[in-house]
Amino acid sequence: FGFSAKTTLQLAQSLYERHKALTYPRTDSRALPEDYLGTVKQTFEMLADSGMGHLAPHAQTALDNHYIRPSKRIFDNSKVSDHFAIIPTPQKPHGLSEAEQKLYDLVVRRFIAVFFPSAEFMVTTRISKVLNHHFKTEGKVLVKPGWMAVYGKEAAEDVEGAKDGDKGQNLVPVREGETVRTESVEAKGLKTRPPARYSEATLLGAMEGAGKLVDDDELREAMQEKGLGTPATRAAIIEGLLTEKYLLREGRELIPTAKAFQLMTLLRGLAVEELSKPELTGEWEYKLAQMEQGKLSREAFMTQIAAMTERLVKKAKEYDRDTVPGNYATLQAPCPNCGGVVKENYRRYTCCGADGNSEGCGFSFTKSPAGRTFEVAEAEAFVRDRHIGPLDGFRSKAGWPFVAEMTLKYSDEDKNWKLEFDFGDDKNAEETGELVDFAGQESLGACP
Repeated sequence: FGFSAKTTLQLAQSLYERHKALTYPRTDSRALPEDYLGTVKQTFEMLADSGMGHLAPHAQTALDNHYIRPSKRIFDNSKVSDHFAIIPTPQKPHGLSEAEQKLYDLVVRRFIAVFFPSAEFMVTTRISKVLNHHFKTEGKVLVKPGWMAVYGKEAAEDVEGAKDGDKGQNLVPVREGETVRTESVEAKGLKTRPPARYSEATLLGAMEGAGKLVDDDELREAMQEKGLGTPATRAAIIEGLLTEKYLLREGRELIPTAKAFQLMTLLRGLAVEELSKPELTGEWEYKLAQMEQGKLSREAFMTQIAAMTERLVKKAKEYDRDTVPGNYATLQAPCPNCGGVVKENYRRYTCCGADGNSEGCGFSFTKSPAGRTFEVAEAEAFVRDRHIGPLDGFRSKAGWPFVAEMTLKYSDEDKNWKLEFDFGDDKNAEETGELVDFAGQESLGACP
């Protein structure tokens, strides 16, 4: 539906507190208590009589076919933490907003589907031999929809996600060893795609499963049921990154800003990269488990935390934004002001004098004007040509994207060259349309 993590949590909280339609939403459990079978049956009876035409028949089917029965896959006390999985309550909701109804339907659909039997497919695999080469072709057709019926699937449908006629389709029947004739051959030139950007949904999943990224077996085991943050805090963490401008939301994608990349460069330069790695959480969870088992005292753990904190604070105090270590570039284009060497540092491109190791003439420009970071090749062309663009990817202070050209202009006051945005010259207005003066005109009202 495109809801943000914050909005989703707010909707779930409203369905829990105000409408009493869902159970406690801030949970990471995916199981129900073993004594909850009776309540689940009451909920199914309510859903079957709810009048929700797209889901009520499935609830009735589950009741008629006795799908609701004890199962360790669903009812397991050992997999329940402080709160069990999010499910609908036996109370029929009224007066839901459109967004609340969408989220409620999502939870109800999953709740019903989990009690349905497994889906069954007819899978056909065919090996074709051409000279000494073997080619594998697969077909996969839904025979019994099972739980997939709750999501609108019907028998005899091809499996979703078919690619180029290879998978997810019926194959023409042939006898083993039968000789066939090739009618056509087509070569397709394809390219690998880079990983997709995170959306809030995929980022939440990555945070929950962050332990999978840890190499150490003991730390990975400690994080198995944890991840980064909790269901109650993960949405707030993402919102915090957006508020502090470390991330931008563009459609459903989350895009890291120049500020985020600068932070990662700073952490690497100060040799405190552990702050950005899930191993730190894994190590703490492991030590907390040792404390729980009596193998580590609280005092010893807090001493280690204090020592790490002192080290981090000391590193931070040593921070100088112009001397953060890193793998920085040296431009081939000379300084436009004095002809010296221009080098990249943590935040800027700056003149370092004729020998490349002195203070230089003072010429410098930011690496990330208006939130867009220069590629080294772009910075090279900018210094050489004293102009670049138009370039996209800029952001205004209000967060709006814009396209612009940039120029280096000489300042008589500073006796040096300065970066400026170039949006065109008003003298050319007759070529692009007459400039409109809105001064003194009555407003029509607020923009919707």
